[in-house]
Amino acid sequence: MGSDENQFPAIHSKISKGWTLVIKVFVSIFAVLTPLMVILMAGFTLASEKISIEIKILIVLLALLMTGGFIWFLIVQIREKSAVKIIRSAVDKDGIHYYGNQGLVKSILYSKLMPNPENGKYDVFINPGQVDTDIDSCFYLFDEESGKAVMKALFLEGDVVITNGNSLKKHFIKGIILFRPDLKVSPGVQDLYNLKKDL
Repeated sequence: MGSDENQFPAIHSKISKGWTLVIKVFVSIFAVLTPLMVILMAGFTLASEKISIEIKILIVLLALLMTGGFIWFLIVQIREKSAVKIIRSAVDKDGIHYYGNQGLVKSILYSKLMPNPENGKYDVFINPGQVDTDIDSCFYLFDEESGKAVMKALFLEGDVVITNGNSLKKHFIKGIILFRPDLKVSPGVQDLYNLKKDL
């Protein structure tokens, strides 16, 4: 077991506290300013003498609906976020793990990865439907609820800005190659993470 750990050491996420703070401040300002701007625009519309009463009523109703919907959306997001916050990630010989303040939140284990159920050429691949700016590796994972293999993208979850996300993803794919040689990794995924020279 010690040789596995020496051969494949765990990599932990590196967090940028500065960027995380900047993004949180920006989102908070946006969350406050959006409903205020909608209300302000409705107020200007009501104050205008050139606009008919029917349009004023319509604008006020739209402003109320938009503001209410935005506030409801914020409340839902705050409730979801406050339940479990992922503050760090790690990739080791077992898979990728997400941690919160209370400890381990969830894991994607190499042992739970599945072969392509559609008899595809590769089990770990780049989904052809992805755009260039959002390329992620995809794989199949056993879903306990449905009892089937479902396609998942290799997306790093978290409530913070991770500065070494590419290294974590590369290490995860390298772990699939080492610990799950039964799964076929597409050359496109190996090229994406420059894995051919490392192996």
